[in-house]
Amino acid sequence: MSVLHAPRRPEVDRRMVWFPGLILPAFAVLVGRLWYIQVAKGDEFRDQAQVSRMNAVKKLAPRGSIFDRRGNLVAGVKGEIVVTMRPSSAKKYPEVVAKLAKILNLSSEEILHRISKESWRDNPAPIVVGLSVETATVIAETPHLTGVEIEEKSMRNYLDSTHFSHLMGYVWTPSERDVDRITKKGVEPAEYVGKEGVERAYELDLMGTPGRELTEKRGKNKLTSEEAAVPGKQLFLSIDAGLQAYAQDLMIQRRFKGAIAAVEPTTGEVLVLVSNPTFDTKLFEGGISTANWKMLNDPDNSQPFQNRAIASQYEPGSTYKIVTTIAAYRAGKLDRGTYAFCNGGYSYGKNRSLKCLGVHGSIGYVDAMAKSCNTYFCALGIRAGTDQMRQTALDMGLGTKSGIEILGESKGIVPTQEWLDARRRKWYVGSLGNMSVGQGDINATPLQMANVAAMVANRGKIYKPHLVRAMRDSISGDTTYVQPELLHQVVADDWLWDLLRDGLGEVINKGTAQSAKINGVSWCGKTGSAEHGFKGQNLTHGWFVGFAPRENPKIAICVLAENAGHGGDVAAPIAREIVSHWLLKSNKAASNSLTAASGSKVGSLTASR
Repeated sequence: MSVLHAPRRPEVDRRMVWFPGLILPAFAVLVGRLWYIQVAKGDEFRDQAQVSRMNAVKKLAPRGSIFDRRGNLVAGVKGEIVVTMRPSSAKKYPEVVAKLAKILNLSSEEILHRISKESWRDNPAPIVVGLSVETATVIAETPHLTGVEIEEKSMRNYLDSTHFSHLMGYVWTPSERDVDRITKKGVEPAEYVGKEGVERAYELDLMGTPGRELTEKRGKNKLTSEEAAVPGKQLFLSIDAGLQAYAQDLMIQRRFKGAIAAVEPTTGEVLVLVSNPTFDTKLFEGGISTANWKMLNDPDNSQPFQNRAIASQYEPGSTYKIVTTIAAYRAGKLDRGTYAFCNGGYSYGKNRSLKCLGVHGSIGYVDAMAKSCNTYFCALGIRAGTDQMRQTALDMGLGTKSGIEILGESKGIVPTQEWLDARRRKWYVGSLGNMSVGQGDINATPLQMANVAAMVANRGKIYKPHLVRAMRDSISGDTTYVQPELLHQVVADDWLWDLLRDGLGEVINKGTAQSAKINGVSWCGKTGSAEHGFKGQNLTHGWFVGFAPRENPKIAICVLAENAGHGGDVAAPIAREIVSHWLLKSNKAASNSLTAASGSKVGSLTASR
């Protein structure tokens, strides 16, 4: 008997089910990812790939050169070997710092101090600038100096590092504050920036545009190209380098602390701006040490870093009698026939008086100015009144900054009612008498007093003082000149300016400034001897202000000698030497270097920074 069986269906292999179930979704994900990379993000990833194959290294732009008014180079650029290290590397490899210290003959502490200046952004910090080739070779050949880099850079080079220190400033790596200041102007800071003086004031003009070295990798090949750096603009100072050095040396030779400011009256161009003691800008190369910074700012060391010409303010003494003269005129209390009687001082009341230099009897204006009669000018100021005395000082630019480009300028002090109220001070007739002869609360800077002299020279006009005369594009040669900017103007009759010139001329001819006489030159000036300090100290600042020649003046000058004695003995002879040097020896036509560039175009600009 046979048995019939139904055919059996083959069993399905489980792998045939789950294998496609895994493969197909994975394939879908892969296809989707490829679409995302090639289509959705294709352009972005291509750019990233291109960047990864391109390496760009910034190249420092040569800083713009700076010349004096005659075209003599004051500050240029020089190739220097610089050794650097990042703060993070110094922290990670202290043994490298120790090795480097031995090679550079510096302490590890000093190296770490210099490196720390860049800790806020962890940039390569310059340790030494101007490394010798021999020392650079030793560093390059010493193994395991991880993080140390050596590179040749175009660094700022000052041909005279002492006579121009206060007005030029110096160049170094930017601080966080520098970066904020420059980026707010829409510019990326350079690797090295101006830190003080003209270097800082004209940073955007001097810095230029950095170049780039581009390295592209194509497989095993490298292609290198360069984008050239654009040098910064060239500056032409109003300063005369020879006169500046001559004036500074006069102060150094006499060991005077103080300042000298000289301007061209009709333009405001600063011819000389000296502060003594001075300092050497080389102290800042490689980053100034803590000890040197303390030395520059130490009051016991006369604070060499202080720019006494614009930042220090002093009682102006009898030079202020020029201001008192104008105030009395404006109040209707002065004419050519105004006399006073001097019996040796001016009495404010019982047991209160201001002493005079002598007993002059009945005395008129010209003789009173020549003999610096305190009695005459005390009476004149009191007649003018407190309000007119204050307002005239303000109208002549005292009590406010002149606006010179460089930082650190003081306003001086005009004792207004607001100023007195803020200090809970009272004002007496004796206060007004003291102010009339430049003593008491009135304070001014040497630059402000040079402007007072320039105002008389210009018959009432004061132009804004500025240190840059012109600017030239380093590529095109186009040159722009700074135009004079009227800062203050005092309107008065011609007879007043003539009277002032007569009085100031007699100060030199037969008065307190005979030591300022120059053969063949008729000029005007005023001495000042400002007593200050505690009773019994006998401290006297010596002042002189003046302008020359008397007709068609070319220079207005102020000399201040701190605690040196009477102005006629110490300040006037220095002024004589400087004015004589300028008018008789060095004041020839300025160099044609400003306009000699082929195809140069002449424009104008202001000195406001």
